[in-house]
Amino acid sequence: MNDPLKSWQRLVAAARQAPPAGDLSAPYGFSTRVAALAFAPPAPAASIFARYSLRAAAVAGLLALAAVAANYTAIKGAFVDESVPVSPTDDPVGEVVDLAS
Repeated sequence: MNDPLKSWQRLVAAARQAPPAGDLSAPYGFSTRVAALAFAPPAPAASIFARYSLRAAAVAGLLALAAVAANYTAIKGAFVDESVPVSPTDDPVGEVVDLAS
């Protein structure tokens, strides 16, 4: 196994041999290129993803509407049957379990 202290010593020795840093400013035209990239149109891959994601959202919406339409009578029946009094002590989870069995 490698000795971590020896690896650290080699790294420090290599760092000491590196030339000193000179001018640390950005290269000429860097800010212009950054601004041009910021206002450039999106990449084709991003627009393809956006196109498919919007289509997927539309399909999911249509499936949700179809599910509501298929169960409309059950939904309507749940709100129409008000003849059964509801007491505040009813346990909705217990009622669902009773319906399932």
